[in-house]
Amino acid sequence: MAKSLRSKWKRKMKALKRERYGKKELEKLKQVLDGAKREGSKEIDMTDLQELVNVVPPPGRSHNDTDHDVTEEQMEVGKKARIFDPATMRDQFGNYPVWMGSHRKKKVVKTQRKLNKIKKKKR
Repeated sequence: MAKSLRSKWKRKMKALKRERYGKKELEKLKQVLDGAKREGSKEIDMTDLQELVNVVPPPGRSHNDTDHDVTEEQMEVGKKARIFDPATMRDQFGNYPVWMGSHRKKKVVKTQRKLNKIKKKKR
């Protein structure tokens, strides 16, 4: 692909952002390490990190919701698998698969009609 002005500009701006935010990130890391050295312990207290970093849980779900995990583990077994005929691309009820588009359905119907006409002529 050609290197457009827009992509060059975006690359340039990303490099500037990396440089600017890299400095801030480095300062925060140094603060955390200094705090750990002062305490002399090998473990870092997470309360210190919460002051420096904004921790946001994912939307629509909290850490205390465990009943959702249980419902996700249960599977529906009652559904029976549909059996598709490879020649006609239809299941046992005469329906096409969900993933098949309308143009593909028309094409399959057209070829089936042609095959039926050829079979009738041979009789």
